Amino acid sequence: MPQRSLLGLFTAFVLAGVALDAREIVVAADGSGDFQSVQAAIDASPVRSSQRTVILIRRGAYRELVTVPPEKTNLTLRGEDRTGVVIAAENNARLNPRRRELFSALGDGLRLETLTLHNTTPKGGTQAEALRVNADRVVLDRCDFRSFQDTLRLDGRVHVRDCRVEGDVDFVWGAGTVWFERCHFHALNNGYLVQSRNGADREGYVFVDCRVDTAPHVERFVLARIDPGRFPHSHVAFIRCTLGPGVSPGGWIFDGPGANAPKDRIRFWEHGSVDPAGQPLDVSRRVAGSRQLNPEEAATHANLVRFFAGPESWNPLSP
Repeated sequence: MPQRSLLGLFTAFVLAGVALDAREIVVAADGSGDFQSVQAAIDASPVRSSQRTVILIRRGAYRELVTVPPEKTNLTLRGEDRTGVVIAAENNARLNPRRRELFSALGDGLRLETLTLHNTTPKGGTQAEALRVNADRVVLDRCDFRSFQDTLRLDGRVHVRDCRVEGDVDFVWGAGTVWFERCHFHALNNGYLVQSRNGADREGYVFVDCRVDTAPHVERFVLARIDPGRFPHSHVAFIRCTLGPGVSPGGWIFDGPGANAPKDRIRFWEHGSVDPAGQPLDVSRRVAGSRQLNPEEAATHANLVRFFAGPESWNPLSP
């Protein structure tokens, strides 16, 4: 079918409020695709589909807030170029208290591949996620996520691989069960990387073979913080990760009104950390309440299949 006729068909279906039964939809900012906005393509995708629909996003800047609603299942948003496909806009808790994130992911089975999400809220502009995930079985693959405060809020089961994330205050946080591998985390200012609010019945955030570094002026940056009085089951583990000199020797912080509460159920774990030269890191000054795993424990926790096992086992590496 000629491109113009296909575009007309897409437009007619969208105007009629009918989702298209398409397996690949093309978005292009210059008008050469089926849609010019990412949200329009999502709106036109099948509803509650058990099959995967791919939305291919051509190079360009897309200035929009995006939502994948719960009924839009098994979508893949695939950028043509990781740094050349940029979805960017300013949104935060002051501008929009009910929905402060740039990209809201509510549909199960979502995959984001080779693109950039940038919440352009300036420093000091309060909470401003680039991405909020409140869905199950989500994969983030070779993407860049940029903001200052709360860059990634991840609730649900999420697999994150080969991504770059930058921020300064709790810029990975939420109540999800999340596995990061080979990811790069860059702190723009003094602050904190993780705040994991998982409950007693689930795993939290595990980082395997990742890298954490900071801007040159950063003097105090910690891997994770939590108020153990409010969140006594927080789980964060760094396994075989490279940590830059800006990471504080204490590694972790217990803060808030419940900072002195018992920490026996907190799982702030670490194993095999190295410096940028690949040399074993001095962890002798890590705060009380955190723990170094032995090799056997680390091997168990650095197991992707085991991590996502459970009543509804999920292997994110399966097609």
